[in-house]
Amino acid sequence: MMVVGITGPTGAGKSIVCRLLGEWERISVIDCDQVSRQVVRRGQRCLLDLAVEFSSAIVDKDGELNRRKLASIVFADRRKLKRMESIIYPYILASILHTLAKREKAGDRAVFLDAPTLYQSGADILCQRVVAVLAPPEDRLRRIMERDGLTADEAKARMACQPGDDFFEKRVDHVIRNTGRMPGLRLDVLELQNKLGL
Repeated sequence: MMVVGITGPTGAGKSIVCRLLGEWERISVIDCDQVSRQVVRRGQRCLLDLAVEFSSAIVDKDGELNRRKLASIVFADRRKLKRMESIIYPYILASILHTLAKREKAGDRAVFLDAPTLYQSGADILCQRVVAVLAPPEDRLRRIMERDGLTADEAKARMACQPGDDFFEKRVDHVIRNTGRMPGLRLDVLELQNKLGL
């Protein structure tokens, strides 16, 4: 089973690319953002570790993570962001490995990891190939604001905490440039599938 990382900065369109890839038979997609939400659900050890590190103020009255509160803490201080990542990533990796084992047993030909922090989390070691999805900053800003309900300043703060395009271009095997035009993006995905032999 081939494991392929799909990475790139937030708002570039990784999820759309993965949705197109997932339309093919015996190909699965693991949404690592979704995994990161699951590992911090109420009662999970990861959430307890985060509360110990950043205070119980990041847990709401229902015992769930207050994501906006945590974001306001970590995106204002790179050291705190790194600390949060060092707590969360091992839990995410363990969950991904568990899912990969299940998908291989089910007979999948390939699994794509939709992972914005593929390299930072160390999940790149699980991948035979890595693809970056890149897009112009102004398009990314608009998508992040619409998707997450953020102000322009909040969205820009998140973008500023991520590596630039050069970081991805130097490390990946393939690049898809998302201009926002679906026909072109679909053709790029078909070309990628051919290159991967899928």
